[in-house]
Amino acid sequence: MLLFDDYWKKIFESIQSAYPEVTEGDIALDKSGHCDLTFRAFQVMKKRGLSPDAVFSKVKETLGSADFIEKIESVGGYVNFTLKPKRLMEAIWKEMEGTNQYPDTFQDPERVSVEHTSTNPTGPIHIGRIRNSIIGDSLARLIARYGYRVTTQYFVNDSGRQVASLYAGYRKFVKVDKPTAYDLLEGYKKATEEMEKGTGMNDEVDQVIRDYEKGEPSTIEGIKKVCSIILDSINTSLSNLGIKIDDYTWESDLIRTGDVDRVMEDLEEELQDEDGAKYLMSNGRKMFLTRKDGTSLYFSRDIAYHLYKFQNFDWLIDVLGENHKEHAGHIEYVTKSLLNQEHRLDFVFYSYVSLETGKMSTRKGQIITLDELYDRAMEESFKIVKGKRPELPDKKLKEIAAGVAVSAIRFHILKLNSNKPMVFKWSEALNLEGDSAPFVMYSYARASSIMRKLENQKQSVGLEYNKEEGSLIRQMYLYPYVLVESLKGLKPENVANYLLELTRKFNDFYTNCPVINAATEEKERRVLIINAYRTIVKDAASIVGLKILEEM
Repeated sequence: MLLFDDYWKKIFESIQSAYPEVTEGDIALDKSGHCDLTFRAFQVMKKRGLSPDAVFSKVKETLGSADFIEKIESVGGYVNFTLKPKRLMEAIWKEMEGTNQYPDTFQDPERVSVEHTSTNPTGPIHIGRIRNSIIGDSLARLIARYGYRVTTQYFVNDSGRQVASLYAGYRKFVKVDKPTAYDLLEGYKKATEEMEKGTGMNDEVDQVIRDYEKGEPSTIEGIKKVCSIILDSINTSLSNLGIKIDDYTWESDLIRTGDVDRVMEDLEEELQDEDGAKYLMSNGRKMFLTRKDGTSLYFSRDIAYHLYKFQNFDWLIDVLGENHKEHAGHIEYVTKSLLNQEHRLDFVFYSYVSLETGKMSTRKGQIITLDELYDRAMEESFKIVKGKRPELPDKKLKEIAAGVAVSAIRFHILKLNSNKPMVFKWSEALNLEGDSAPFVMYSYARASSIMRKLENQKQSVGLEYNKEEGSLIRQMYLYPYVLVESLKGLKPENVANYLLELTRKFNDFYTNCPVINAATEEKERRVLIINAYRTIVKDAASIVGLKILEEM
């Protein structure tokens, strides 16, 4: 949980003491720019038959003497609160002085599993799937920042038809001793083409599946080998973006350890038979757990995987593509309603990324890989950085370019609402100006430059603040509420968009509030503001994966 001077809570509790029917949702952060917090009084007015003026008078009587409130106003059915910048700055500084972060965190004992990526190991990861990884990694960082104990997980599909096709394609078409992920992708594409033609490749794939589930050693070892090659490639690509998976679970292990068989036993009373295939009814639909030949299907293996996670974690979060919504509903129904699992289970869905030429497909080879994206981003970033800082040595330029490239990719994909489809465009992804990662990074570097020049400068909370100072302070104070809102909605993109707004406020401050040549009292309070700004930017940037640099 987060620890800070929570003025929203104080306002809420005071209003609720006067009107017990008021809920937390009635007190909101104002996003119009007219105030800091607003009380939506419509429910109270309707229930009690009160006018806006009557409610305003009661609220003002209750909170008018609070020393952190600068102004209370009535606007229609709203009561607006403007908070004092001095009190907000004191609240921020109190936490920073003790822990060098704002807000402070109390460690929560709950264990959280965030499963993300989990792309089939049939080829290098492409940008159509990287949205999953970026959302999942940022979500895990957000939850950890909030105080939970978080483990990121990857469910390795080494048992389905696609992986069987990969292995069959490897045996038939890949003729090199040490194949790469790209060699295996070519074999997979050829196998897919053969199956689409209706050749004997379909029979070969079916045989691979049967041999695998029977435990035939060479088949198991072969599939593990090709999957591991591709998984290593995926992990290397992810590491370039600062994404690391903590734990891997292989589907085949759930078969060999008997976990899938135990699922079938636990659901025995619910199972029905159709020509030897086993299914259960979920939301009016037949959900098959085995084929006619008795081999397991993904649904039964995924149930077993969720049961394993329920045994080890208090809260499960799965990051899934939008086309998995129905599957997720069936998993929730089976685990919660039929198998009586009580721990929390949440799903985060996202729309896929497509190219301007259409959807991406690994099987058809119509993809831009993450490696290609990263390499091109590095090239473009290096050109831009060198153009701005030609005096820097190549080593320093490459360091800055790497930070810009990683940050630009992650931020460009994360900042958009995850439910909105995204058409990937090179021109937008590598745009280093505007609502982008470099926009945030440059402002941070500016702040750091000032601090290097005023390294030993005394800093203090001011008595009065001008418009730009107060606006920036208010935006900084809101950071804990953004974290709370982001966690409640499982939306790390809120943190990315907060960073953009915070940077805009800082740039207004930077333009209108000189620091180095300011008078003593102004300089002291502005240095404190800049220090707070840098602390909050670094913290928020660590959640969304920006590489904050002291110099650009």
